[in-house]
Amino acid sequence: MNKRTLAKWFSLLSICAVAACGFDVAYLLDGMASSPARDEFRDIVSDHPTGAPLEDAQVDQLIARLDSLLNPPEPDQLTRTEATRYIGGLRWALRRGQVTPEQVATVSAYLDEVKEEHPRSAEMIDKQRRLLTLTPGAVAQNIAGTDTEGVEFELTDYRGNIVVLVFSGEWCGPCRAEYPYQNKLMETYKDENVVLLGVNSDSKLETIREAKASGEAPPYRAWWDGSPSGPISRAWDVWAWPSTFILDADGVVRFVGKRKDGMIEAVAELLEEQRARDQT
Repeated sequence: MNKRTLAKWFSLLSICAVAACGFDVAYLLDGMASSPARDEFRDIVSDHPTGAPLEDAQVDQLIARLDSLLNPPEPDQLTRTEATRYIGGLRWALRRGQVTPEQVATVSAYLDEVKEEHPRSAEMIDKQRRLLTLTPGAVAQNIAGTDTEGVEFELTDYRGNIVVLVFSGEWCGPCRAEYPYQNKLMETYKDENVVLLGVNSDSKLETIREAKASGEAPPYRAWWDGSPSGPISRAWDVWAWPSTFILDADGVVRFVGKRKDGMIEAVAELLEEQRARDQT
């Protein structure tokens, strides 16, 4: 085996090790290349408090900036890869805060215009538009599939509940380290409208079935996705394991990436918000 082949294998092993530790592999692979795209939008949101609602004017600025990037003086200056990264930069900026469904609709309508002008990029644009549903403040895209017992169900079946959605797998050590906190979450909020759901990425269905039967894995309901690159994980752009999305009772994404006690505290915040709303 020559040095180049050895270097390639060591690089792949490093990536796998990082993935098992719960880091975002996609960001590591694309981070240096994509940061200039993010920098194009950074000034618009740099002073914006993380997680705070974005103003319509900010969203309009972001769209205007993207439009200028996608329409350089010389069209041949822009590659499809660069266009994808610029749209990804816009999504990064939107995720710095919280958006409204109306703002998501505005961005989606703009992307429709881009698709009409560039039909050869339609598939890429549709994917980027779908990923807007992962932005805090947007209504989450639905999940439909079968659970680990072979029963079909959908994410929208749980509207009216706060939903903690966890992408996990027995193969992933950091995922298993979340189990005590997931059990704590279920025990703490067993009398509340709080539901813990999972997307399981084990290659063999028997793996998660046996883990649940033995009590090693918490007994919450989960879709079986078949691998870390299964269709549900791809649709939700999940590359870090575990990944967590917390949805409110209306199916709106409110928190992304909360883990351990932070996950439990985020649910408490949503319950307090819900109680305050019910009292008015």
